Amino acid sequence: MSYEETHRDMLNERLNIDSPPPLSDEDLRLAATYVNDAQNGHRGNFKNDPKSVKLYNLYNNPVCIWTSHIAVGVLLALVLFEDPAVPNIRLDYWITMWVELVCVCVIFSRLAHQALFSSDENFWRSKLEKRLPILLIVLLTLIDMTLYVILSNIGVTSVRWSRPLRPLLLICMDRAKQLRGAFKNILLTLPDIITVLTLFLLSVAFFALMSLKIFQNRHDLFFYSDGQPYMHDYLDNFFHLYVLVTTANFPDVMMPAFDYSPWFGLFFITYLIICLYLFMSICLATIYNNFKEHLKEYVEDTVREKQDNLHLAFDILKVDTENGREQLPKSRWMSLMRIVHPNRLDIEHSLLWDVLAIHRTGHISRREFLHVANLLDIQVLEVKDREPECQRWFPRCFSSKFSRIIRRTVAHRFFRYFVDLAVVANAVCIALDQDDAEWFFMALFVLEILLKFYVFGLKKFFHSAMNIFDFVLIVAALVINVIELGWTSISNQSGALDFLLVLRLLRLVRLVYAIERFRIVLKTISSIGRSLVTYGGVLFVFFYVFAIIGMEIFSGKVHPEPVTANRTREHPVLCGNPNLTGTQFAANRYCNNNFNDILHSFVVLFELMVVNQWHVIAEGFVAVTNQAARIYFIIYHLLVVILVLNIFSAFILELFMLEYTISKEPAQRRNSLVERRITVMGLDEDQSPYLDDLEDLDTGTEEDIEMAGDSTRRRPEHSPAMRFRLSKGANKVEELLQKMYEIGQEEEDSDV
Repeated sequence: MSYEETHRDMLNERLNIDSPPPLSDEDLRLAATYVNDAQNGHRGNFKNDPKSVKLYNLYNNPVCIWTSHIAVGVLLALVLFEDPAVPNIRLDYWITMWVELVCVCVIFSRLAHQALFSSDENFWRSKLEKRLPILLIVLLTLIDMTLYVILSNIGVTSVRWSRPLRPLLLICMDRAKQLRGAFKNILLTLPDIITVLTLFLLSVAFFALMSLKIFQNRHDLFFYSDGQPYMHDYLDNFFHLYVLVTTANFPDVMMPAFDYSPWFGLFFITYLIICLYLFMSICLATIYNNFKEHLKEYVEDTVREKQDNLHLAFDILKVDTENGREQLPKSRWMSLMRIVHPNRLDIEHSLLWDVLAIHRTGHISRREFLHVANLLDIQVLEVKDREPECQRWFPRCFSSKFSRIIRRTVAHRFFRYFVDLAVVANAVCIALDQDDAEWFFMALFVLEILLKFYVFGLKKFFHSAMNIFDFVLIVAALVINVIELGWTSISNQSGALDFLLVLRLLRLVRLVYAIERFRIVLKTISSIGRSLVTYGGVLFVFFYVFAIIGMEIFSGKVHPEPVTANRTREHPVLCGNPNLTGTQFAANRYCNNNFNDILHSFVVLFELMVVNQWHVIAEGFVAVTNQAARIYFIIYHLLVVILVLNIFSAFILELFMLEYTISKEPAQRRNSLVERRITVMGLDEDQSPYLDDLEDLDTGTEEDIEMAGDSTRRRPEHSPAMRFRLSKGANKVEELLQKMYEIGQEEEDSDV
């Protein structure tokens, strides 16, 4: 083939790519739906016809989603008004029934809506997308409501047995993917942990039998607390030894035997070594190993779903060239982005294109298109929005020589050292009760904030969590100090003074953040705070289920007594139940630890989770019912304390090691391909032109450099008026693992 023919074929191929036939609105909408699913982490399970796509997009509309979420929230909140209700807010059962019926209908309509566009042949029998659990919960709730109304009308008292199922709807909500992942992790961990727990319970049972044989013939042994015979009942022995693993009754349970003969102490020491230090450590190790493995699988599945959606979108948008290559031209990209983000300008869509089009060939390959979801998650800003307000309002003053000196001074690391030294000096003055220096330090800290406002601007200042922390402390302390000067009565109150003292001492936290090793711990705590919602949701589900069951079993058994009630030996505290006579529960005035409403039930369950004195609470409810009540408390301890809290501990371990590993990795290993390309192109928000005249910023602290921007980075000659805000704060552990997994995939692809 001649040179002219080859050149002509290349031109024709380029012309076909640049001017492809236009796609229909239906195809563009379908491709945009796949891209949105990839960005939001949805698993699109819908038919590809235009009607189903419209129904699917309506299903994912925020109004529809939040309507169903509000219905679930109202359904969960009904327990406040149902018997046994919180005092003074009880509603008649027919009111709560109507509200519950409306909520159930909203939830069922959401499920029916999904059936209209689902691609499953047998939708109602499919286990995908939480359908079967929701359908069963709705049906069981309707049956329970019907039976309750019928029995109530004929005067028969019944139990609302479907109420413990309500929090399961929380797991099935559309935006509760991470909550479902946490429960899936728990279910997958159960088979391995059950083996360890079975051996643990068998060990407790063995030592309970051994204690029975050792102590039952010693009739002069008694418990110190209640005078009962010491270790004379097998079930009591089992429960006491189980509590001993939690150390809540140690050394109380050992002391009668230890006083009888010091050699009996070896029995309890051996038991604790085996059941506490050995089996509980094995439980934690097993849970951590399973948690780590299942979390890795969850991340891989999430990334795979995202990539599958992007592959489907690219198959719709691509243009096949004559040499068999698949390309996405810019014209179709712009059409796609106008549907995905209709509120953005074309200049933003074009900027996104420039970031993805690595090879600058006028098109995007399939591999480049797979990064579009990560790119869309990055916020795009205008450069003028990053300029300090003083620069926009007073440009000549801001550019003056004196202003440049102030800006360099504030951005220098020695300015931070000076402020940190002032914080230490303020703490020393507080320790020495030198209150006269408080206004000097207050003025100094206010001046620091004002200078940072001037140099960096309000938006940049409040972009830092530590700056927000400092601002809240200083403003609150300033307001309280002013109030103290104006109102003498308030200044004499110890509460206001204590609060002011706490605010002053909290400034020392900023010193901790200045140390790199401490900063890793603080970032871990920040990440835990963001991910705490997931595990808080897990605990809420367990609390809600056990609270409902506890109210059905123990409601009305214990009643609170007035705090001012003076009780004597002749008239002891009985918490409204004579069966509590002589119990430690009544002696400790635990009357408010009851299951008479949902709020008190949650408090009791939290106390049981802390495990201190939990056996006293359990024995109180055993006294007002029977020994079978111990099963409730043991199951709660096994599920919540041993299983859920250990999974939370495993989560913290994994997060800390992940944060520590990332902090030691080079920049190319910490940032994704898209983030690295944004930095190389000079499109990071911290590379805004207004900081070009700030020199020697590399001498500042990490926080100041991050706030001010690094002017030494390379910028394009004609940088656009848009910038990307790259995330520099802590992410959720799932997001961090997903990011690291995708970076690993990018490295493998580059090696290939």
